[in-house]
Amino acid sequence: MAKRKAEVDHKGSPPIPVLRHISPGQMVVLAHESKQRILIKKDRWYGHFGDMKASLCHPVNPAFMVFGEGAGWRVKETDQ
Repeated sequence: MAKRKAEVDHKGSPPIPVLRHISPGQMVVLAHESKQRILIKKDRWYGHFGDMKASLCHPVNPAFMVFGEGAGWRVKETDQ
């Protein structure tokens, strides 16, 4: 039982942020790109943008994401 609790409360590095963590209407920068894109919709396997689609497991740039507070990965709020 103690071993299972240790697995849940690990203090290692957070998982990699992926497109699955983004909601339609949010801006995202895919890993290895510099262009911001707006996610239009998601289906079971893909996130759809205006000119392309990407797998939901495609990594996104963690600089535009926040991890923690019990919510996992989410898009960093910007003041505009």
